[in-house]
Amino acid sequence: MVSQLEPSQSDQSLRALDPNLPFLASEAAVDIENLLAHRCEDLKAIRTLANRLKNSIEAGTVGSPHLRSLMDPATLSILNEAVAEVFKSASLQRVEDLLGEAAKMASLLSSADPKNISADLEKARDFCVALSRAAVAYRRSIKDLRPSHPFRK
Repeated sequence: MVSQLEPSQSDQSLRALDPNLPFLASEAAVDIENLLAHRCEDLKAIRTLANRLKNSIEAGTVGSPHLRSLMDPATLSILNEAVAEVFKSASLQRVEDLLGEAAKMASLLSSADPKNISADLEKARDFCVALSRAAVAYRRSIKDLRPSHPFRK
C-alpha cells in the first residue's frame, strides 16, 4: 500500500507541528535505505525533505557567512535532537552550528547523484530516522500537556 503525502503548509518549510513531518522523514529514510540496497531509486520524499530544510535556513547577507533560521524554537529543538543524535562528535554550541550541519544535510539530500556517496547516505538515513523520532516525541509531549476532560477519572 503506497500512501501519499498530504499537502502541507504553503511555506513548505520545516514545522514542528506539521503532521506530515514524521511520515516524510521516515519515508525519506526508507528511500535512502532502498538506494543503499540498490532496490529502487525513488527520490521524491528525499527531495521534499531537502527542500523543506533549505527553505527553513536562510543564508546571511552578502559578505557574511552566517546562516539564519526561519524556524520556530520548537522546530529548532527537534532539528537539534536529530543532528545531535547523528553527529555525536559535532560541537553544537550555537544555533549557527546547528544550522550549518542542517544545511550540509540539506545539500547532501538534494545532491545530484546520491549513489556515489554511500557513507554520507548512511548518515542522511540516520538523520531522517532521528528527525522522525524527534518529531513524534514532540507531538506526544504537546498532546500530554492538554488537560483531560473534567469528567474523566
